[in-house]
Amino acid sequence: MNFDALMKKPVERGPDSPVEIGRVSDVRFEDVSFSHKHASEPALQHVSFSASLGDTIAFVGPSGSGKSTLVKLLVGLYTPASGEVYYNDISTKDFRYNQARRQLGFVTQETHLFAGTIRENLQFVKPDATDAEIVAAMEQASCAYLLEQSPEGLDTMIGEMGVKLSGGEKQRLSIARALIRQPRLLIFDEATSALDSLTEEQITDTVRMISARSTQITILIAHRLSTIMHANTIFVLEKGHIVESGSHLALLETKGLYYAMWRQQIGERSSWPGKREGEEDLEKNEAEKNDSEKDAQMSIFNFGE
Repeated sequence: MNFDALMKKPVERGPDSPVEIGRVSDVRFEDVSFSHKHASEPALQHVSFSASLGDTIAFVGPSGSGKSTLVKLLVGLYTPASGEVYYNDISTKDFRYNQARRQLGFVTQETHLFAGTIRENLQFVKPDATDAEIVAAMEQASCAYLLEQSPEGLDTMIGEMGVKLSGGEKQRLSIARALIRQPRLLIFDEATSALDSLTEEQITDTVRMISARSTQITILIAHRLSTIMHANTIFVLEKGHIVESGSHLALLETKGLYYAMWRQQIGERSSWPGKREGEEDLEKNEAEKNDSEKDAQMSIFNFGE
């Protein structure tokens, strides 16, 4: 699309008499469907879910299952083809999205930092943030130690895209920036997928601690299941549909798509530091079942000896 065609597109206008939504306390999808232009199949089909303040929910699924599309619909970058998105039981058609976006914290896979000081990078989302608020956010994101590594403290210069920082440090600053305005809705969109396994585990621990505060709605989008095990409810997407939902252990027990993804990623490992209570028994029972099946098979060959 060239510039002239872009300028001729109709302006997307908000409601004439927008409703005030106040402080966000719940979000809801009701039978939402969406299709990309010229796509052969819908990106999302009849998706419904809800989350309230204090909840941590996660969306997982294979590539192309609709996870990123769902986030774009939630924050108003896309408009549903059918169905409704609600904040505080108010349809997004009836309020201006800026009300919700001011209460949003967003951490993505690609961390965008700018040439400047730590203070300037964190004030990007809240220009009036005080030094005390910045330090508090950095402490919550487990990166306040960066202030001790330089005598300049918050005035420490970081290169464009954070080239003087490690991948984990850049992501922690990104988390601090999301937390600085005390969001009511906090979204982590593949926030650890570009990190090595050790750093990913450390960042996941930080995300888990933030979720445990229960002061916001936390939404996790991930491909790596190890990063979302602590979620209250996990929704499994496949070809735009929610095909399973439940806690980590409940989904393992159903032995559906989530179980297959888990086994493919980390379920075959004999030990894993993020393993939670109950998983060892589940895997032990599975191993004993497999051993019994092998013994039964061997008895066929040994028959008649």
